[in-house]
Amino acid sequence: MDIKNLLFWIFLIIATALLIWNIFGNSPSEFITLVTLFFTLLLKIWSISDKQIRLEMGVRALSKDF
Repeated sequence: MDIKNLLFWIFLIIATALLIWNIFGNSPSEFITLVTLFFTLLLKIWSISDKQIRLEMGVRALSKDF
């Protein structure tokens, strides 16, 4: 398993817990919840970007063969 995917799932669980904690009160600031959600989305976008780069490199290698 890729480290980015593992970090994504860990931060998704943390972000969900913070969001639920924020809804039901006595939570840390909204800023911490938003930063955690933003970082979680950033990890997922980074993972998707790496997959797209690998796909483009494969397509370029295939196009050179033709």
